[in-house]
Amino acid sequence: MVVLFVLPEFPKYSETFVIDQIVGLLDRGFDVRILAVSRGSSPTPGDIVEQRGLMDRATFVFNQSASVMPGWQRLLDRVKQVLPALGEPRVRGALSARRYGHVARSLTLAGAVSRIRHPIKADAIIAHFGPTGILAVHLRSLGLIEGPLYTVFHGYDLSQHSVLARHATDYPILFSAGERMLPISTRWQRKLEAMGCAPEKIQVHRMGVDLESFPFRQRASDALSPERTLRVVTVARLVEKKGVRYLCEAVADAATNGVPIDLEIIGDGPLQAELEAFVASRGMAAHIHLRGRRDKAFVQAALRAADVFALPSVTAADGDQEGIPVSLMEAMAAGVPCLSTVHSGIPELIEDGRSGWLVPERDAAALAEKLAAIQRGSYDLAAVARHARETVEARFNQHRLHDQLAAQLA
Repeated sequence: MVVLFVLPEFPKYSETFVIDQIVGLLDRGFDVRILAVSRGSSPTPGDIVEQRGLMDRATFVFNQSASVMPGWQRLLDRVKQVLPALGEPRVRGALSARRYGHVARSLTLAGAVSRIRHPIKADAIIAHFGPTGILAVHLRSLGLIEGPLYTVFHGYDLSQHSVLARHATDYPILFSAGERMLPISTRWQRKLEAMGCAPEKIQVHRMGVDLESFPFRQRASDALSPERTLRVVTVARLVEKKGVRYLCEAVADAATNGVPIDLEIIGDGPLQAELEAFVASRGMAAHIHLRGRRDKAFVQAALRAADVFALPSVTAADGDQEGIPVSLMEAMAAGVPCLSTVHSGIPELIEDGRSGWLVPERDAAALAEKLAAIQRGSYDLAAVARHARETVEARFNQHRLHDQLAAQLA
């Protein structure tokens, strides 16, 4: 059975859930093909993309990564590719913004028409993110791909103001033409219904984690004492919606008030310089450590050493929201109690006070208070960790979710 993944970029290592899903279906006997708008980073020798030969399964509309170049340069590169093919009527037709909307204006559809010379036939098509689902609908209408379409919605595609405005007329087309919408949370299920998608076309399909990669470590009941430093870790792209600035403020306030605490931040992004300046301005270099992007082994070692994993996600100024962060699932699976916020689908993962803790968005004081209480030993961390692991095993087990997806596609 052939399954075609339609993706904005491949490989994209910040979206490991896509790679994991591809490998999961390969392991279950599916013949997986990949159609990506842009070519991503080159695989690292020995990584899963190279090991499984995934690049050999991929077709790229454009050979340049869209995420590493300015918008004007991306558009120029696309013009260079499309221009020689303008003699073909079907390529010129794919430039009709009136008919095809944003995928025409971005030259994505014309690029695909010029690149795909023979139809890609599949028994099922999986498009990750709403805008990619729209592209797949139009590619199918032009006869370039064939098969029933399943579109996975994650977060920004149903929350970011510019995306919703850009695709205001496109999404109804996707809802009508696509066979199934697969939001990763019940929150996004409700949003799709509110946007006019027929409820019978919607089925929640969560992302999950490989439990074998994050073995549970039982914590001693006396792991913390009023004298011992609370070790907090976060793993996140340093962008607004991850809320790392509020976590830094909370740790700085707690440390200033005499709470023994240490924060390790793993990840990079556009806010790194701002966070470094904050640490310097508050004199927190001894308490807050920005490690930059690190490999999987480093992250797993940091989780083993941590008392708390914190990810205080927020709704960004542009409307962008999380889905259900995989990093929280990984920490919970490994037995690290998690502190997060009442944001998007996170309450579907963490039950406040039982399998972790939730505070309001953008509330550094609430974060500081909760961290101080954890450091004082006010909670049974072993019980919280055990309930967290049970939650992930029951509802976010990647192997089980891959089985469910395979059964649905078959």
